[in-house]
Amino acid sequence: MIVHLNGWPGVGKKTIGSELARNLRARFIHNHLLHDVAIVCAGLNDPDRWVLYERVRTAAYASLKRRSLTEVFVMTNGLCKNAPRELEAWNRVVDLAVSRNVPLVPVVLEAAPDEIIRRVQRPERSGRKLTDPTQLRSYLAEDTLQYPAVSELLVLDVTSLKAEEAVARIEDHLTDIRASLQPASARHLQFR
Repeated sequence: MIVHLNGWPGVGKKTIGSELARNLRARFIHNHLLHDVAIVCAGLNDPDRWVLYERVRTAAYASLKRRSLTEVFVMTNGLCKNAPRELEAWNRVVDLAVSRNVPLVPVVLEAAPDEIIRRVQRPERSGRKLTDPTQLRSYLAEDTLQYPAVSELLVLDVTSLKAEEAVARIEDHLTDIRASLQPASARHLQFR
C-alpha cells in the first residue's frame, strides 16, 4: 500500500507523514528527500535543479519499485491540478503503485489559508522549504490542489488538529476502507 499525503506548503505533510509512517511501520518518502538533493547540488533557482531532480526521482522510484510488496510507503507532495510538472509527479506516484500492484490511498491535507501562511513563516522552515507568504498567497490564488476522484480519497482539514489527531484520523480511514482496497489503476489519474 502507498499512502500519499498532498497539501500546500506549511500544512504539516512532513510532520504528519513521519508519525503516520512510524505508526504503520512504513517507509517514509517525503518530497524534500528528492528535492533537497537537487537544491543543495544545483541551487534553488538554477534550471539544472529540475534536471537533477528528475534524475534523482527516476533512480529513487526505480529502487522503490523493487522493494518487497508487503512494504508500506507513506509519501508526501504539494501537487496542484494545473501544473504540468506536478501532474507528472502524480503520474509517477500512480505508476509506482500500479507497477507494485498495491493500493494507493490519497490523502489531501487542507488548512485555512491564514493558518498555513502563519506556519510557512516559522523559523524552523528556513533553508529548503517555502517561507515566503507572498509566494504562498500566489499559489493559493492561482491553482488548486490535486484531489484524485477515487473512493479511497480522504480530505482532512488540519487547521486546528494536532499532528497525532490527524494521524489518528488517517489511520481510522485506512481501517474503514481496508476491506474494499483495490490495487491502483488509471482511475487514480482523474481529478474532481
